Amino acid sequence: MQISEVRTALADLVRAADPAAKIIQDDEKEPVVRPAFRIDVLPMGGGAACGGARERAVDVDIWYYPKNTDHPQDECDAAADRLLAALDEGFMAGGIWIPLDEDVSCDSTQGVLVCQFGASWIETAPETGEPMDELIYV
Repeated sequence: MQISEVRTALADLVRAADPAAKIIQDDEKEPVVRPAFRIDVLPMGGGAACGGARERAVDVDIWYYPKNTDHPQDECDAAADRLLAALDEGFMAGGIWIPLDEDVSCDSTQGVLVCQFGASWIETAPETGEPMDELIYV
């Protein structure tokens, strides 16, 4: 599974939780359209697991830029509640259910909310060759 698939799945989850807010790109410059979310998915690790499978891990930051910049706290709190509820059980990406590795932490500083968590999953290797029809012990 590609990192872009994880980002797309999280964007769909955020849109469902807050349809009024926009999703902005990681590299979008100022000024930020408000209200808006920015989703950063950073690959944190990966390696071989048994049986040809691969273990993958990502670190996720979801930023929320509230519309009200003068008194943003209430809006940030409401967005945090929606995000926590949406991420409670994990999420589906690329046909794989991805549970969160840890609790989601949310912090609001300088009028911007950031929710952070890690997630990992195991991808199985595709089958190669033909299945064995019959095994004969000699």
